[in-house]
Amino acid sequence: MKSVTVSRDRLCAQPDAAITAASALPTLVIHPGDVVCVNEGTTVQTLLGSCVAICMVDAARTVGAMCHYVHCANPRLGHDKDATFAEVAMQRMFAELRSRGVNPLACEAYVCGGGAMRLQGQESAPSVGSRNVAWARQFLSAQGVLAHEVSVGGGACYRKVHWCVGQGAPVVRVLPIEGKV
Repeated sequence: MKSVTVSRDRLCAQPDAAITAASALPTLVIHPGDVVCVNEGTTVQTLLGSCVAICMVDAARTVGAMCHYVHCANPRLGHDKDATFAEVAMQRMFAELRSRGVNPLACEAYVCGGGAMRLQGQESAPSVGSRNVAWARQFLSAQGVLAHEVSVGGGACYRKVHWCVGQGAPVVRVLPIEGKV
């Protein structure tokens, strides 16, 4: 299966074929605040709006991890273990990779999501999604991790992410929001 890295509101080449092929493999569905670390051949999927998913894979492409975070701000008091916050999610993902003998700093990363899901009347403020993507860029760059963006930013939409560990970049399907063009 060939995956093509794309950005904005474009889809990966032949996403339906890639998603159908991936559906025959073991699949985990993750939700906001989830962090998973899995072996090659496992498919991980999630649905994003303004949230961001970061996928990391070791150089041999045998172990991969994905997190789904909601907030790029620092965790509020008492929420230091809440992986809906980006910093907590990344700490947990790095720990999971290390527990499998993988150095997270030697991994390759893929960043997905961060749509502009704005509240009415707040159109002029930076969107939550754009702030989430900016956080991912800054964090991964500061760690020295090679990062690719796969369908990030853009207008209000949902993104369905399918990633089969060991088979390249995640495949992202952009889904319009009912009533929006």
